[in-house]
Amino acid sequence: MRSIQQKEQEKSIENKLVYKGKIITLQLETFDVLGKSKTFEVIKHGGAVVILPIAADGRILLVQQWRRAVGEITIELPAGGLEKGEEPLACAKRELQEETGFAAKKIKPFGGFYSAPGFCDEFLHMFLAEDLYPSPLPPDDGEMIDLLPVTLNEAKHLITENRIRDAKTIAGILRYIVCGNG
Repeated sequence: MRSIQQKEQEKSIENKLVYKGKIITLQLETFDVLGKSKTFEVIKHGGAVVILPIAADGRILLVQQWRRAVGEITIELPAGGLEKGEEPLACAKRELQEETGFAAKKIKPFGGFYSAPGFCDEFLHMFLAEDLYPSPLPPDDGEMIDLLPVTLNEAKHLITENRIRDAKTIAGILRYIVCGNG
């Protein structure tokens, strides 16, 4: 017996492009689900990386930046979108340098996750970066970022106080705790 998901995949009625931008594409995908037409708004995204950088003193390098979509300064792990054809590791190395001013002697894959699979296909490749050394790259145009090094306990406190509200940052710190700090 086939699952509902398999039936849904087989019964595509229409896939309509609504918007195509530099970062996202919005599609309306219509399926026949158990004899009923159902339309989903789906955001297509090229993927991104998120980096958990650990300084020599054990502090996590977080960044603070203005986020127009939410209208506030957020506290986040360094992250950024994959450029077309770019490998996640290369992107992670570049974003680490652009956002923190550091490079890592050791950088390794550290899992990954979907940002919001109910409506978006964005997959975030997570990396753990250690043995950091100064190596700044110019930030992206218009990007203003402040570095915020914190201990793991301080990071947990920022989460419990609802000062870190960025899902990828909460997920990254949780993975770091659960996976035995790397």
